[in-house]
Amino acid sequence: MKISDRDKKLILFVLLAAVIALPIFFFIRPKANDIKALDAELVSLNERYTYLKGLSEKQHDYELKIEELNAERDKIIAEYAGGVLTENTIMFLRGIEKAHNEDVMHEKFIADTIAFADDEETPITEASVNDQGEYVEGLTALKSSATIDYYGEYSDMRDVIKYIFDYQDKMVLSTVEMKLDRDTNLVSGTVILDQYAILGNGKEVKQTAIPNMLHGAKDGRLFDLVIDEETGKPKNFWSANKIKRGDEDEEEAGEAGGEDL
Repeated sequence: MKISDRDKKLILFVLLAAVIALPIFFFIRPKANDIKALDAELVSLNERYTYLKGLSEKQHDYELKIEELNAERDKIIAEYAGGVLTENTIMFLRGIEKAHNEDVMHEKFIADTIAFADDEETPITEASVNDQGEYVEGLTALKSSATIDYYGEYSDMRDVIKYIFDYQDKMVLSTVEMKLDRDTNLVSGTVILDQYAILGNGKEVKQTAIPNMLHGAKDGRLFDLVIDEETGKPKNFWSANKIKRGDEDEEEAGEAGGEDL
């Protein structure tokens, strides 16, 4: 079969087109896509470089600020006790009573009943290992609440509120109820004492000194004033008649009477 010149030219044209198109589709276009991707990555890397360069230039300032913030944090944590002990709370209230009842025959402030609620714990930080490979205990916020029924003179109750407000340990009277007895001119009511601490802050919780206190339990009271036969005055200043902790039985508390603490 004889091929005409026209057909020869057409075949040659197709072959030339294929020779030109194949490299474009299989080599040049993929490389162009690669170059486009590299350009986009280069832009991203340049932006990252500029950002890191700015951080590097301000590294010293950042380190000083971190030290400043860490110092402020440590100062705040150091203002909190390392825990709250029930017996410390009892002796704290006993001390307030004693300070306001130096005239033992005239009761100015009496904590009549104390009821302790379960402590509330809220995690602050998790335990970790520092740069020196040392174990760092996690921090936990603690809230300890005690409901106190009281009675006494208004001026002394006002002083008690101010004393608690200004006390070195973090505590607050979250609830204050007060009513006046016009016959005796004494106020009475209920307050809720909330105490706050941070567990794991490295501060040791020391138990307060508890002196020997004579008490009786004739009428089911755990603490009671014991009268000295010679002076006719109480031997101690503690007058709380019931102590509760969680779901403990009040009768068990009453059975503890009649002994020296």
